[in-house]
Amino acid sequence: MLTAMKKDITGKITRGTQRTLDAFFDAMTALLQAKSFADISVNELCERAGYPRATFYNYFEDRDDLLNYCWIALSKQADLADLASTDPEHRVDTALDAMADLLESHASRLAVILKNNPPEGPMFASLRSFIERQAREIIRTCIDRDRFTLPVDLIADHYANTVMLVLDWAYLRGHPLTREQLHDYVHTLLRGVEAA
Repeated sequence: MLTAMKKDITGKITRGTQRTLDAFFDAMTALLQAKSFADISVNELCERAGYPRATFYNYFEDRDDLLNYCWIALSKQADLADLASTDPEHRVDTALDAMADLLESHASRLAVILKNNPPEGPMFASLRSFIERQAREIIRTCIDRDRFTLPVDLIADHYANTVMLVLDWAYLRGHPLTREQLHDYVHTLLRGVEAA
């Protein structure tokens, strides 16, 4: 699910629009590797992207809007195949693997960005919020409704928060886990720590 942006990117995008979006994406990711998100100005983004401020504001409301677009662009790289056709007992694992693959494929860039942007800061708060929304939407569409008596939205929130908690622990807070451990942690937390 794409979140609302100033520029509608849900339909067909022209090559010119894609070039502009790519330039601002590249500018943001390059600057995040050099400094804190809080210290990045719209002027710097425009200078780095090679576009005037007017163009920036034609596409984005503000820096946060561009950052959200960056998460959208990265999430398109995740292989979130048709989860509804996956067996119910494997759906959370499939979504978890897709999100972990995405984070791992950008591990070196993420490590540099972490040096300038602490996990408690606004940049990672934005990333966490985006991943939680994505996970919630993915899980909401693939929950086996017959297995639960609780409301689907509540179950989706619980699953998404658990997946995000483990991804955050492993990839953003520096507690490396094998893929098997990643799955074990999520399933243990979903069963309840008392049952483990």
